[in-house]
Amino acid sequence: MSSLPWLDVFNRLNLNHLLGFMAVAETGSFRAAAARMHISQSALSVQVRLLEEGLGVPLFHRTTRVVSVTAEGLRLLAVARRLGEDLGQVVMELKEEAQLQRGVITVAVLPSLAASMMPRAMRDFAALHPGIDIRLRDGDSQQAAALLRQGDADMGVLSRSDALHEFVFTPLFLDEFVAVVPARGHALSARKVISIAALASSALLLNPRGTDTREVLETMFAAAGIVVRPTQELVGTHAMLALVEGGFGIGVLPEMALVGVHMPQCRCVKLSNGGRREIGVMLSAKRAPSPAVTAFKAFLQQEGPGYRQETA
Repeated sequence: MSSLPWLDVFNRLNLNHLLGFMAVAETGSFRAAAARMHISQSALSVQVRLLEEGLGVPLFHRTTRVVSVTAEGLRLLAVARRLGEDLGQVVMELKEEAQLQRGVITVAVLPSLAASMMPRAMRDFAALHPGIDIRLRDGDSQQAAALLRQGDADMGVLSRSDALHEFVFTPLFLDEFVAVVPARGHALSARKVISIAALASSALLLNPRGTDTREVLETMFAAAGIVVRPTQELVGTHAMLALVEGGFGIGVLPEMALVGVHMPQCRCVKLSNGGRREIGVMLSAKRAPSPAVTAFKAFLQQEGPGYRQETA
Protein backbone atom coordinates (compact mmCIF):
# COMPACT_ATOMS: atom_id res chain seq x y z
CA MET A 1 0.00 0.00 0.00
CA SER A 2 1.42 3.36 -1.00
CA SER A 3 2.00 6.02 1.68
CA LEU A 4 0.26 8.41 -0.73
CA PRO A 5 -3.39 7.26 -1.04
CA TRP A 6 -4.16 9.71 -3.83
CA LEU A 7 -1.36 8.14 -5.88
CA ASP A 8 -3.04 4.74 -5.65
CA VAL A 9 -6.28 6.31 -6.89
CA PHE A 10 -4.61 7.88 -9.91
CA ASN A 11 -2.80 4.64 -10.66
CA ARG A 12 -6.20 2.97 -11.02
CA LEU A 13 -7.72 5.78 -13.09
CA ASN A 14 -6.88 6.94 -16.57
CA LEU A 15 -7.15 10.71 -16.92
CA ASN A 16 -8.43 10.46 -20.48
CA HIS A 17 -11.15 8.10 -19.31
CA LEU A 18 -12.16 10.60 -16.62
CA LEU A 19 -12.21 13.46 -19.11
CA GLY A 20 -14.34 11.36 -21.44
CA PHE A 21 -16.80 10.67 -18.64
CA MET A 22 -17.04 14.38 -17.82
CA ALA A 23 -17.64 15.29 -21.46
CA VAL A 24 -20.50 12.79 -21.76
CA ALA A 25 -21.99 13.91 -18.42
CA GLU A 26 -21.92 17.57 -19.45
CA THR A 27 -23.23 17.12 -23.00
CA GLY A 28 -25.66 14.29 -22.27
CA SER A 29 -24.54 12.61 -25.47
CA PHE A 30 -21.76 10.26 -26.49
CA ARG A 31 -21.83 11.72 -30.00
CA ALA A 32 -21.50 15.34 -28.84
CA ALA A 33 -18.85 14.42 -26.28
CA ALA A 34 -16.81 12.51 -28.88
CA ALA A 35 -16.95 15.54 -31.20
CA ARG A 36 -15.76 17.80 -28.38
CA MET A 37 -12.83 15.49 -27.62
CA HIS A 38 -11.99 14.90 -31.30
CA ILE A 39 -12.19 11.12 -31.01
CA SER A 40 -14.57 8.52 -32.40
CA GLN A 41 -17.78 7.70 -30.56
CA SER A 42 -16.75 4.06 -30.26
CA ALA A 43 -13.39 5.02 -28.71
CA LEU A 44 -15.19 7.23 -26.19
CA SER A 45 -17.60 4.42 -25.33
CA VAL A 46 -14.63 2.14 -24.62
CA GLN A 47 -13.06 4.78 -22.33
CA VAL A 48 -16.23 5.16 -20.28
CA ARG A 49 -16.76 1.39 -20.08
CA LEU A 50 -13.19 0.87 -18.83
CA LEU A 51 -13.68 3.61 -16.22
CA GLU A 52 -16.89 1.97 -15.02
CA GLU A 53 -15.18 -1.42 -14.83
CA GLY A 54 -12.29 0.09 -12.88
CA LEU A 55 -14.66 1.70 -10.37
CA GLY A 56 -17.07 -1.21 -10.25
CA VAL A 57 -20.19 0.97 -10.59
CA PRO A 58 -22.28 2.24 -13.53
CA LEU A 59 -21.83 5.93 -14.27
CA PHE A 60 -24.65 6.38 -16.83
CA HIS A 61 -28.19 5.25 -17.43
CA ARG A 62 -28.27 4.41 -21.14
CA THR A 63 -31.37 4.21 -23.32
CA THR A 64 -31.76 4.47 -27.07
CA ARG A 65 -32.49 8.19 -26.74
CA VAL A 66 -31.17 9.47 -23.41
CA VAL A 67 -27.89 9.25 -21.52
CA SER A 68 -28.20 10.36 -17.88
CA VAL A 69 -25.75 10.27 -15.01
CA THR A 70 -26.27 7.78 -12.20
CA ALA A 71 -26.11 8.78 -8.54
CA GLU A 72 -22.61 7.32 -8.38
CA GLY A 73 -21.70 9.24 -11.52
CA LEU A 74 -22.94 12.50 -10.03
CA ARG A 75 -20.68 12.04 -7.02
CA LEU A 76 -17.69 11.41 -9.26
CA LEU A 77 -18.63 14.35 -11.50
CA ALA A 78 -18.76 16.79 -8.58
CA VAL A 79 -15.30 15.82 -7.41
CA ALA A 80 -13.87 15.73 -10.94
CA ARG A 81 -15.14 19.25 -11.61
CA ARG A 82 -13.53 20.57 -8.43
CA LEU A 83 -10.26 18.87 -9.35
CA GLY A 84 -10.46 20.28 -12.85
CA GLU A 85 -11.09 23.81 -11.60
CA ASP A 86 -8.27 23.61 -9.05
CA LEU A 87 -5.87 22.11 -11.57
CA GLY A 88 -6.80 24.68 -14.18
CA GLN A 89 -6.20 27.50 -11.70
CA VAL A 90 -2.79 26.16 -10.69
CA VAL A 91 -1.75 25.59 -14.32
CA MET A 92 -2.75 29.17 -15.18
CA GLU A 93 -0.81 30.56 -12.20
CA LEU A 94 2.29 28.52 -13.02
CA LYS A 95 2.22 29.69 -16.63
CA GLU A 96 1.89 33.30 -15.47
CA GLU A 97 4.82 32.83 -13.08
CA ALA A 98 6.91 31.31 -15.87
CA GLN A 99 6.08 34.33 -18.04
CA LEU A 100 6.93 36.70 -15.12
CA GLN A 101 3.35 37.95 -15.00
CA ARG A 102 3.02 37.11 -11.32
CA GLY A 103 5.09 35.88 -8.40
CA VAL A 104 6.43 36.73 -4.95
CA ILE A 105 10.11 37.03 -4.01
CA THR A 106 11.23 37.26 -0.39
CA VAL A 107 14.69 38.80 -0.16
CA ALA A 108 16.91 38.63 2.93
CA VAL A 109 19.00 41.79 2.83
CA LEU A 110 21.47 43.67 5.01
CA PRO A 111 19.97 46.82 6.59
CA SER A 112 22.49 49.08 4.83
CA LEU A 113 21.39 47.72 1.45
CA ALA A 114 17.70 47.81 2.36
CA ALA A 115 18.11 51.53 3.04
CA SER A 116 20.16 52.32 -0.06
CA MET A 117 20.07 50.35 -3.30
CA MET A 118 17.10 48.02 -2.77
CA PRO A 119 14.25 50.57 -3.01
CA ARG A 120 15.57 51.76 -6.38
CA ALA A 121 16.10 48.19 -7.57
CA MET A 122 12.59 47.19 -6.53
CA ARG A 123 11.05 50.20 -8.25
CA ASP A 124 12.94 49.62 -11.50
CA PHE A 125 12.20 45.89 -11.53
CA ALA A 126 8.50 46.57 -10.87
CA ALA A 127 8.43 48.80 -13.95
CA LEU A 128 9.50 45.77 -16.01
CA HIS A 129 7.44 43.14 -14.17
CA PRO A 130 4.57 44.81 -12.27
CA GLY A 131 2.99 41.49 -11.34
CA ILE A 132 5.94 40.36 -9.23
CA ASP A 133 5.90 41.35 -5.57
CA ILE A 134 9.27 41.75 -3.80
CA ARG A 135 9.24 41.55 -0.01
CA LEU A 136 12.29 42.50 2.04
CA ARG A 137 13.45 40.87 5.27
CA ASP A 138 16.32 42.94 6.66
CA GLY A 139 18.77 41.67 9.23
CA ASP A 140 22.43 40.97 9.86
CA SER A 141 24.25 38.24 7.98
CA GLN A 142 23.44 35.55 10.55
CA GLN A 143 19.73 36.36 10.52
CA ALA A 144 19.70 36.46 6.72
CA ALA A 145 21.46 33.10 6.51
CA ALA A 146 18.90 31.57 8.87
CA LEU A 147 16.07 32.84 6.64
CA LEU A 148 17.69 31.26 3.60
CA ARG A 149 18.37 27.96 5.33
CA GLN A 150 14.80 27.70 6.61
CA GLY A 151 13.29 28.57 3.24
CA ASP A 152 11.75 31.77 4.64
CA ALA A 153 13.66 33.80 2.04
CA ASP A 154 14.06 32.96 -1.64
CA MET A 155 17.33 34.84 -2.06
CA GLY A 156 19.72 37.09 -0.19
CA VAL A 157 21.51 40.31 -1.10
CA LEU A 158 24.46 40.06 1.27
CA SER A 159 28.21 40.27 1.52
CA ARG A 160 30.45 37.33 0.71
CA SER A 161 31.45 35.37 3.79
CA ASP A 162 33.35 32.15 4.41
CA ALA A 163 30.71 31.32 6.99
CA LEU A 164 28.09 31.21 4.22
CA HIS A 165 29.98 28.82 1.94
CA GLU A 166 26.94 26.58 1.61
CA PHE A 167 25.16 29.17 -0.55
CA VAL A 168 25.75 30.03 -4.19
CA PHE A 169 27.19 33.56 -4.32
CA THR A 170 27.01 35.78 -7.41
CA PRO A 171 29.01 39.04 -7.00
CA LEU A 172 27.47 42.43 -7.80
CA PHE A 173 29.93 45.10 -6.60
CA LEU A 174 32.48 46.08 -3.93
CA ASP A 175 31.49 48.27 -0.98
CA GLU A 176 34.44 50.24 0.43
CA PHE A 177 34.95 50.88 4.15
CA VAL A 178 35.56 54.39 5.43
CA ALA A 179 36.55 55.92 8.74
CA VAL A 180 33.91 58.24 10.20
CA VAL A 181 35.55 61.05 12.19
CA PRO A 182 34.31 64.26 13.84
CA ALA A 183 34.04 67.07 11.30
CA ARG A 184 36.26 69.31 13.47
CA GLY A 185 38.68 69.16 16.36
CA HIS A 186 40.08 65.69 15.75
CA ALA A 187 43.58 64.86 14.58
CA LEU A 188 42.17 63.01 11.56
CA SER A 189 39.48 65.54 10.66
CA ALA A 190 41.60 67.31 8.04
CA ARG A 191 42.85 64.14 6.37
CA LYS A 192 41.47 62.98 3.01
CA VAL A 193 42.99 59.53 3.22
CA ILE A 194 44.36 57.57 6.16
CA SER A 195 45.92 54.17 6.57
CA ILE A 196 44.43 51.39 8.62
CA ALA A 197 47.47 51.57 10.89
CA ALA A 198 46.58 55.18 11.68
CA LEU A 199 43.42 53.92 13.36
CA ALA A 200 45.32 51.67 15.77
CA SER A 201 45.82 54.44 18.32
CA SER A 202 42.20 55.66 18.10
CA ALA A 203 39.23 54.58 20.14
CA LEU A 204 37.27 52.45 17.65
CA LEU A 205 33.50 52.17 17.34
CA LEU A 206 32.63 48.99 15.46
CA ASN A 207 29.73 46.69 14.74
CA PRO A 208 29.65 43.67 17.07
CA ARG A 209 31.07 40.24 16.34
CA GLY A 210 28.84 38.09 14.20
CA THR A 211 27.98 40.83 11.74
CA ASP A 212 29.36 40.80 8.22
CA THR A 213 31.06 44.18 8.63
CA ARG A 214 32.91 43.10 11.76
CA GLU A 215 34.09 39.93 10.03
CA VAL A 216 35.60 41.95 7.17
CA LEU A 217 37.15 44.45 9.58
CA GLU A 218 38.73 41.71 11.69
CA THR A 219 40.41 40.34 8.56
CA MET A 220 41.46 43.82 7.45
CA PHE A 221 43.01 44.77 10.80
CA ALA A 222 44.69 41.39 11.19
CA ALA A 223 46.37 41.84 7.80
CA ALA A 224 47.77 45.15 9.09
CA GLY A 225 48.99 43.49 12.29
CA ILE A 226 46.48 45.30 14.48
CA VAL A 227 44.59 43.63 17.33
CA VAL A 228 41.05 44.98 17.37
CA ARG A 229 39.88 46.25 20.76
CA PRO A 230 36.86 48.46 20.09
CA THR A 231 35.79 50.99 22.69
CA GLN A 232 32.14 50.43 21.79
CA GLU A 233 30.29 47.79 19.77
CA LEU A 234 27.04 49.01 18.25
CA VAL A 235 24.58 47.65 15.71
CA GLY A 236 22.86 50.92 14.84
CA THR A 237 24.56 53.34 12.44
CA HIS A 238 22.88 56.39 13.97
CA ALA A 239 24.02 55.43 17.45
CA MET A 240 27.59 55.05 16.22
CA LEU A 241 27.49 58.46 14.50
CA ALA A 242 26.16 60.07 17.67
CA LEU A 243 29.15 58.72 19.59
CA VAL A 244 31.53 59.95 16.90
CA GLU A 245 29.94 63.41 17.15
CA GLY A 246 30.36 63.27 20.93
CA GLY A 247 34.07 62.55 20.59
CA PHE A 248 33.93 59.00 21.89
CA GLY A 249 35.85 57.43 19.03
CA ILE A 250 36.21 56.73 15.30
CA GLY A 251 33.62 54.68 13.48
CA VAL A 252 34.50 52.30 10.64
CA LEU A 253 31.63 51.50 8.31
CA PRO A 254 30.94 50.50 4.70
CA GLU A 255 29.94 53.39 2.47
CA MET A 256 26.54 51.85 1.69
CA ALA A 257 25.65 52.03 5.39
CA LEU A 258 25.94 55.83 5.21
CA VAL A 259 23.82 56.47 2.11
CA GLY A 260 21.18 59.08 2.85
CA VAL A 261 22.33 59.51 6.45
CA HIS A 262 22.45 63.12 7.64
CA MET A 263 25.68 63.66 9.58
CA PRO A 264 26.68 67.35 9.60
CA GLN A 265 29.05 66.85 12.54
CA CYS A 266 30.92 63.94 10.96
CA ARG A 267 32.89 63.33 7.81
CA CYS A 268 34.13 60.23 6.00
CA VAL A 269 37.81 59.57 5.36
CA LYS A 270 38.91 56.97 2.85
CA LEU A 271 41.27 54.17 3.88
CA SER A 272 44.42 54.00 1.77
CA ASN A 273 44.88 50.23 1.96
CA GLY A 274 41.15 49.99 2.24
CA GLY A 275 39.05 47.16 3.27
CA ARG A 276 35.95 46.30 1.34
CA ARG A 277 33.12 43.84 1.37
CA GLU A 278 31.85 42.10 -1.75
CA ILE A 279 28.10 42.44 -2.17
CA GLY A 280 26.22 39.84 -4.16
CA VAL A 281 23.20 37.60 -4.52
CA MET A 282 23.03 34.44 -2.44
CA LEU A 283 20.87 31.48 -3.35
CA SER A 284 20.38 28.14 -1.69
CA ALA A 285 22.30 25.35 -3.39
CA LYS A 286 19.54 22.92 -2.38
CA ARG A 287 16.49 24.64 -3.91
CA ALA A 288 15.79 25.52 -7.53
CA PRO A 289 14.98 29.24 -7.91
CA SER A 290 11.62 30.29 -9.28
CA PRO A 291 11.44 32.16 -12.62
CA ALA A 292 10.85 35.40 -10.68
CA VAL A 293 13.93 34.86 -8.51
CA THR A 294 16.04 34.03 -11.56
CA ALA A 295 14.82 37.18 -13.30
CA PHE A 296 15.48 39.43 -10.30
CA LYS A 297 18.96 37.97 -9.85
CA ALA A 298 19.77 38.67 -13.52
CA PHE A 299 18.37 42.18 -13.12
CA LEU A 300 20.59 42.87 -10.11
CA GLN A 301 23.63 41.51 -11.94
CA GLN A 302 23.00 43.98 -14.74
CA GLU A 303 21.89 47.02 -12.74
CA GLY A 304 23.56 46.50 -9.35
CA PRO A 305 26.92 48.13 -10.20
CA GLY A 306 25.03 51.19 -11.44
CA TYR A 307 23.14 51.49 -8.17
CA ARG A 308 26.46 51.31 -6.34
CA GLN A 309 27.86 54.22 -8.36
CA GLU A 310 24.72 56.31 -7.84
CA THR A 311 24.82 55.90 -4.08
CA ALA A 312 28.59 56.25 -3.68
